[in-house]
Amino acid sequence: MQPQITLKPMMTLITCCAVLGGPSALHAQSGNASVGPDSVTSPINDTLATILLRAQPEDSTQQNAPSLDQWGVQKNAALAVGEILLVNGLVWAFNEYPRGATFTQINPRSWYDNLRGGWKWDDNNFSTNMFAHPFHGSLYYNAARSNGFNFWASVPFAFLGSGFWECCGETHSPAINDWIMTSVGGSIIGETLYRISSTILDNEATGSERVWREIGAAALNPARGFSRLADGRMGAGSNPERQEEWRPARIDHTLSMGARRVFDQGALEETDNTTGFVMFDFRYGNPFAHDVKPFDFFTMQFQLNSRDKQAIGLWQIRGLLANTFLNDAPGNQLILGAMLNYDYINNNALEFGGTGVTGSIASLWPLSSKFLLVGELGLEGLFGGVNSEFSFIVQTPGQERLREYDFGLGVGPRVGGSLFWSGREFITAEYRWLHMWALNGAVGTLGSVGEINAEHTLQGLTTAIKIPIIGKFGVGAEFTWYQRRTDNNNAQLEIVTQRVREARIFGTWELSFSGGELGSN
Repeated sequence: MQPQITLKPMMTLITCCAVLGGPSALHAQSGNASVGPDSVTSPINDTLATILLRAQPEDSTQQNAPSLDQWGVQKNAALAVGEILLVNGLVWAFNEYPRGATFTQINPRSWYDNLRGGWKWDDNNFSTNMFAHPFHGSLYYNAARSNGFNFWASVPFAFLGSGFWECCGETHSPAINDWIMTSVGGSIIGETLYRISSTILDNEATGSERVWREIGAAALNPARGFSRLADGRMGAGSNPERQEEWRPARIDHTLSMGARRVFDQGALEETDNTTGFVMFDFRYGNPFAHDVKPFDFFTMQFQLNSRDKQAIGLWQIRGLLANTFLNDAPGNQLILGAMLNYDYINNNALEFGGTGVTGSIASLWPLSSKFLLVGELGLEGLFGGVNSEFSFIVQTPGQERLREYDFGLGVGPRVGGSLFWSGREFITAEYRWLHMWALNGAVGTLGSVGEINAEHTLQGLTTAIKIPIIGKFGVGAEFTWYQRRTDNNNAQLEIVTQRVREARIFGTWELSFSGGELGSN
């Protein structure tokens, strides 16, 4: 209220100065100055008027204008929280009625018991813990992201939504593994789906085009679709001025279809088979750009398998959090960056998944006018799970199944490179090495065998080539080699080694490509 109280005296004083000082009191005069009252009072009045005018509050519509995100959306915490509660309510209702689950009979007593009992590790199957829970978390994240909050401000909503479910959404004890995977994995998936749905939306489109764009974006990102419907943005708004938020200069979206052959030695189910697969590859943005925001650059692979244990066999995401230039020379750009990682690999031969962060150095070398080489060397930290022969030894009261994988922490290097031809990724190779300590699973005591404390050493090598043939169509091949060595730190148990090889041949269809320059801008 103070600015309103002082407004009238200030304007009165300005008016008096104008009368005393004449025309020159409020406006500076050019040309030769004359000697007289005006020339004496004018500098004083000019200075005073300037000070008072600056002290005058701006127009209330400007002063109280809400801060908007790139899509013109005002922060709305109430709607975000309401959507999170709605998500939890729908998930609870689905488990309670269609599924007839035994863990949905919640009440104040169950909430109290959950809070008093503290955090546990659960026995859910691999796809539930490593896929369903992170996707659930992406709904929490996008409830905030689609209501005006940026990346960093949306992450706490994922933690809060997951924490509320673990406490009050089921009678099972709160699971620490669920909270981590739902919150961190959900934020990674959530921002990825937010960015991809942004490429579909166009707030300036009209008619049937606008309708189909809104439907497509909502199918990919349901929380965002609900938010746009709730506040009327499905038929209004403007597009972001910042290109990276909507139409980055570089987008490469490819659909691959073909056959895969898996060769397994020492797997969950020792089988070699040939099946079909469909793969979506999405490469968004430029890692060598300046002033990047989280996920201005990311890569994503999503694979569907036929005749395997799960239809969704692979989902991997790497998103750039931040970068800084160590060298910005045109012929050799070098950056230090931090990447968030999400891994989900689930097939008859292998279960591996988790979420983590990689600190890496990446370099770009132009080899010629058409060829460009990008290399990366990084150190990765990960929380996740991997299949294990002795994971069953940890059993808890009320356990419903024997879990076939360990939870643990891993750390190790990863190195990779890509050769680009005319702006398109032509040849890629990546090697990962992880040493993983089991935190829950193959840790404990087993009958006469005694104490077991498992450690896993994981290695993975993937190479691929994609060759354009005509127009948007091409062919490709990929080979993956994976090895898990498990040391149970017990003389009575042998070291377990599992090796998996997978070969793929496929055709490619370039769904979208914008060949903006790869490098600093």
